Amino acid sequence: MNNYTFTKQNDLFPTIDNRYRFYINDDLLYDCIGIGRNCSHDPKRVTGFNAGKQFGYALLTYFTTRALNIHRIPFCEDRIYCNYFNNHSNYNNILSEIDIDRMESICNEINKLYQNTQSHLKEKSIDHVYLGRKISGIGGKNSCYAKSIIEMKRAAEITGLTSLKIEMDTLNSFSDEGGYSGDIFLEMKIPAKDIFYCSNLIANRSGKSETVETGEWVVLNRSPTGVVKLPISSIHIDYSNWKEIPPMTTQDAKIVLENYSPFVIRELYRTEPTYNPNRIHTSLKGRFLSFLLKKIYNY
Repeated sequence: MNNYTFTKQNDLFPTIDNRYRFYINDDLLYDCIGIGRNCSHDPKRVTGFNAGKQFGYALLTYFTTRALNIHRIPFCEDRIYCNYFNNHSNYNNILSEIDIDRMESICNEINKLYQNTQSHLKEKSIDHVYLGRKISGIGGKNSCYAKSIIEMKRAAEITGLTSLKIEMDTLNSFSDEGGYSGDIFLEMKIPAKDIFYCSNLIANRSGKSETVETGEWVVLNRSPTGVVKLPISSIHIDYSNWKEIPPMTTQDAKIVLENYSPFVIRELYRTEPTYNPNRIHTSLKGRFLSFLLKKIYNY
């Protein structure tokens, strides 16, 4: 890892050269990509991807997959869609502003953003970029995910495997500076066609904070299941925070690999309507019909 050479944005696209910058027009898309609500505390705005993976990130994932024709198998959709979001009434206000025309406008802008990125990478004759991503596991929500990767890498090393399959989100943040803290470091060679955007290619709005964090690249995962293959050599572990008790044997490693599956089958939970009328009641005829239907169809 010490000899790993990052693809540096500042070398490719100097920030002083505004011709590289793409200006985001749609306010919702700007919030989804940037900080959004976190810089204003306005409940009518979303928390953007640059501030965390919340509702704005979920919308950005959907907008992007629709615009760039990326489709996951329905049972393997991004985990963000299954997460519980607080303040549903605020989301209702946001969703009410998205009609078919607004959707098409946002998708067209995403296509232009992606094409802007691709044209500048092509201009620099870049076929692949070399980036890093760190995953934090200690005391965080990714603890189980981190421990799974650590255990799987150990099992793979013991049994002589050279690659490992893991699930990743459709949109993932990578860095060209090692700027993320974490217990696992992934170094990846990524095809240029899978780069959605990077911080030096996004224009900042006047009087606002930086839209995207310095040194950040956003990478597309086009896998229909979300599962990608990583070389074992590209996964680096900081073992100072972890202990293996008891030490893994060859037989243990074989069992771990047999039981491991990178595929996650997700369910969307059914919820009741947000509006429940209290003055409409089932008539005698309606109750009888309901009884018959339950008997016939067993529901």
